[in-house]
Amino acid sequence: MRNLLMIFVAVLMNGMHGAQAQSLTVDPESIVPLPEKFDMETPAPDVPPEIARFQGAWIGTWHDDRHILVVERVKPDGHANVIFAQSDSAFYGMNREWWRDEATIVDGVLTMTGFRTFRYAFDGPDRLYVTATLKSGGVTSGAMVRTDAARLAAGQRPGDWPWPGERVWIPHLIVRTPDGARPIMLEATFYPPTGPGPAPLAIFTHGSDVGRNQLRTWSFSTEAHWLRDNGFAVLALMRRGRGRSEGINGEEDFGRANDGSLVDVSTGVAQAVEDLESAIAYGRTLPGVRPGPVLVAGQSRGGFLAMHYAGLKPGEVMAVVNFTGGWYPYGPVTTPYYAKAGRGAAEKVPQLWLYADSDKLYPEALIREYYQAFTATGGRARFELLHDVPGDGHLLRLYPSRWRPIADEFLASLSRQRP
Repeated sequence: MRNLLMIFVAVLMNGMHGAQAQSLTVDPESIVPLPEKFDMETPAPDVPPEIARFQGAWIGTWHDDRHILVVERVKPDGHANVIFAQSDSAFYGMNREWWRDEATIVDGVLTMTGFRTFRYAFDGPDRLYVTATLKSGGVTSGAMVRTDAARLAAGQRPGDWPWPGERVWIPHLIVRTPDGARPIMLEATFYPPTGPGPAPLAIFTHGSDVGRNQLRTWSFSTEAHWLRDNGFAVLALMRRGRGRSEGINGEEDFGRANDGSLVDVSTGVAQAVEDLESAIAYGRTLPGVRPGPVLVAGQSRGGFLAMHYAGLKPGEVMAVVNFTGGWYPYGPVTTPYYAKAGRGAAEKVPQLWLYADSDKLYPEALIREYYQAFTATGGRARFELLHDVPGDGHLLRLYPSRWRPIADEFLASLSRQRP
């Protein structure tokens, strides 16, 4: 009997050990809370179809974090009762939460007002494009698709959440997996052109991040919609080791002297050029893309990369849009890149440089030093240093009301030059 008891205890302990070995943690940014039940109401017969079509559950992203909208009821006058829910966001310092609110539906747009103004407009039969405007004027955006409300209420969530564009995977032209079996794959978001016929390609790419934020994927949906509105197909690129892209991010492999001072950034810049070349080659194979030079745009390091690449291969680049571009805020090492780019691009590549005098990373004196180095060697760019941009001017791209009129005019000038 004692032996049987010992065997039972051993089996029980093994079972407990196995249970403890299983991870009970989840990514907190994957959780979107909701109330225990929804109070759904079928639209009455007198509710206009353009209002009734909003009723139901929607799931997707807002500023590239997870978001759920449930429209519980709609009224003939356009008033709606909704549930708003969002995930944690370490990047934006936001907690996961949900609340019930009231909204209005006017001219095909569902609007919620408060400390942010949310607007949801149809971007297809069962797809919404969402923009959120902060009190400061900053704008973030995303996309939602219709889903089953009962499944959401039961706690079901998709493994891979809807995304503002089509996720694609770019085979790297140079870097392969450690076993050499295949090229590493770079993540990107493709936004097909909206008009008839093939469209020129625009590549948009990101800046730098620190730590785990490097694993965050950027859709750049606001910028992509702006470019599509102006007749482009858009490919938003995540460079190696960023987002879900394979490989190791080596852009911080700086060369330093014995005293720790920065003396060289060429290794990281060269890697970024290779990634951009891979994206351009792949993007030209996508449906609806017209052969020929591409527009290259980006934020921070992405803006620097656009300018730098145009200097290396001006025949490949139709134009550059540089949002607060810079590789590292140290002129003695980085300014020579601007001089070289000016010499290479000269008057061959139209460029728009958008900066703010409130940039906390790149002071105005350094920004002007970059521009002067670029133009001194023959480079030509429309240089705009904007004033009174709220907060950190390095995030200028979040304020389209400030830059879009200028940028629309710039793109219109390109269309006049295109055959």
